[in-house]
Amino acid sequence: MPVNEDGSTRSRAEEGSVNVRCRTDGGRVDNSTSLLNAAITVVLVKARVSIGAVGATLALLLLAGCNAQPEPTPTATGFVSEAEAFAAAEETYRAYVDALNEVDLSDPETFEPVYEWTTGDADASSRESFSRMHADGWTVRGKTQFDSFTPVVFSEDDEPTVAADICLDVTDVTVEDEEGISVVPETRANRQPIRVDFETAPTVTGLRVAQSTALDSPLCTS
Repeated sequence: MPVNEDGSTRSRAEEGSVNVRCRTDGGRVDNSTSLLNAAITVVLVKARVSIGAVGATLALLLLAGCNAQPEPTPTATGFVSEAEAFAAAEETYRAYVDALNEVDLSDPETFEPVYEWTTGDADASSRESFSRMHADGWTVRGKTQFDSFTPVVFSEDDEPTVAADICLDVTDVTVEDEEGISVVPETRANRQPIRVDFETAPTVTGLRVAQSTALDSPLCTS
């Protein structure tokens, strides 16, 4: 009968037991697997299986207990979830508004940061508007803000898009012509509900503003 280091004998069940330890994050050994070791010992005693069968059983237990969880798979938009896509969209729009608030209509170089956050219709309309206002000698003052961001669409079709409804606040924004006269229509709403479509792009957020559309919505009345 096999003998232990202290001179005592051990049973065949103990002889055939297998000590299994799984490494946890950080490289430490998890001793809580003693229950697993006990379970393997019971299998050896009751079933009297061969060493090959024990190896197969042990492999299954190891696979079940020690494998790392798979990483989330990015979607067609490059985001791993809708929540991540909408967070990126809000960050994108905030960066766009920040750039918009730094525009000096007398200096076309200040338009460029806005163009970095636009594409498609939004880019075309921004370039046309800035070019015209610069040529006419207009001046813009005040800061644009937004105080709500409601996720609406997350699409992974051939042209992946993200969309959100936003309450745009232009209360403090004024636009004057070269004589200092306001060109803002009296009917302009200071708080405007709009839907903003975003498209994937090689920016730090992975998105750009593609289009803004006015909404008939109570979004800005709450």
